[in-house]
Amino acid sequence: MPEPTVPIPERSFRSNSRLVGLYHALLRQQLDHFFPDSRLRLEGDHSPIHWNARPDEPNYHLLNDPDGLDLIIDWFGSRYIFQPVSPVPLLSSERKLVETIVRVLDLRFRTLIDVDAVDRTELFDYALEDVIVTEYLDPPSPMRLPVAMEAMRMAALSTYEDRRVSSGALLLGTETDPAFPDRTNAPDAPRYNVRLTSIKIIHRLCDGLRTVFVVDRRGDLAWAVDIERWTERVQGHAPLPAPCPRRFEHHARATRTGDHVGLVLSPSQEIKVFAGGVPAFTFSNARWRLLDVPSKFASWTKAVGDQAPPGLAARLFQAALNLSEDRVGALIVLLRDPEESLPHLVAPGDRIEDMIPHDPDAPSDPDHLPPRMAKRALHHLIFSRRVGDLDASVLEAVAGIDGAVVVDRRAHLLAFGAILRITPEAILAARASEGARTVAALAASYHGPVLKVSQDGVMSMFLGGRRVWEL
Repeated sequence: MPEPTVPIPERSFRSNSRLVGLYHALLRQQLDHFFPDSRLRLEGDHSPIHWNARPDEPNYHLLNDPDGLDLIIDWFGSRYIFQPVSPVPLLSSERKLVETIVRVLDLRFRTLIDVDAVDRTELFDYALEDVIVTEYLDPPSPMRLPVAMEAMRMAALSTYEDRRVSSGALLLGTETDPAFPDRTNAPDAPRYNVRLTSIKIIHRLCDGLRTVFVVDRRGDLAWAVDIERWTERVQGHAPLPAPCPRRFEHHARATRTGDHVGLVLSPSQEIKVFAGGVPAFTFSNARWRLLDVPSKFASWTKAVGDQAPPGLAARLFQAALNLSEDRVGALIVLLRDPEESLPHLVAPGDRIEDMIPHDPDAPSDPDHLPPRMAKRALHHLIFSRRVGDLDASVLEAVAGIDGAVVVDRRAHLLAFGAILRITPEAILAARASEGARTVAALAASYHGPVLKVSQDGVMSMFLGGRRVWEL
């Protein structure tokens, strides 16, 4: 006789306080990772640790604050206020990153509760930060990207002949290599993953700067190519959508179309990700940073203004990018009203005055200069020169001199290597942890937009006594 059927009770989704509490902590941890200077504030006295929803329903909602500055995150019944470091609205790319962080965490949680509801078990196979970057970029065959990131991170720990290695990979977005459409990858080609980094000779085949490995849509290692030659064959010489460090222009251009994604482990042991023709993310100091160069360049261009000569904003921004990549500190100040601001900001000995040829203090014997006159004797090198008159390499050399480069909106160089005068108010406005270059940038930003480059490669824009963005 058939066995009697026993009714199966409807599955109840009971509260799991420990798991929900863990994901409250993960939300704070991941926002701290990508936005270390921002603040996540819980609205209310405590966070209710409960969950009574269904696994096929999202556990979050994102809302804009009425003031337009903060972001409201409803997370498992708790309301958080996400506050950026500067009193400026989040960029659209930053808001997208916050939403990606919350969505990935929510998918992981719902996968734990019911695997059948959300089939995303690969979310647990890789570092959570790498998965978030991948979800943000949304490339074809996406799981190749965290595998490549893991390989780059392991290569950064390797050496070859007692020197740190550099490497690079180009993840194809197309089924075939557009530069070599007749080539077919070997069926037994190895996977491009962390295991390849144990083969020492592989670091000789690819240095990441001139040569990169091509990875096909399956994630297999295809071949090594010269990145400049590959880019010329596939993308031509089309302009980039935004400035890029000179050393990596070919890497960025290679991803301009075709949904290709490029990765580079630079000689400074920094992992760079290129997508859409621009540098998208960089991994340094144990964290990922969203770059969004187009939006930040547009912000700088707007601050420079329409009255400036065409190309001035781009030349200064490009110089700062190149110095950032070379790990050379710099401070570039553009004055809105030089007649008013220059006497308050720059000492007379540091100014490149129009009267230099008739300077009564000029030494009679140029071969025996007193120390205070030695620097002024070099002012004639760029006297009456504009930014557009200088070669890019000369402009970078001038900007890399210890001190500040001061420019007006007509592109005239007003000072270089200048020690800026800092008001007490600017010192009080700066945080105790800020360095001298940051304090100088804050003080100068009351007179016009400022680009600051730190020796660790971080580039920032200041305006009106606050930091507008960091790159």
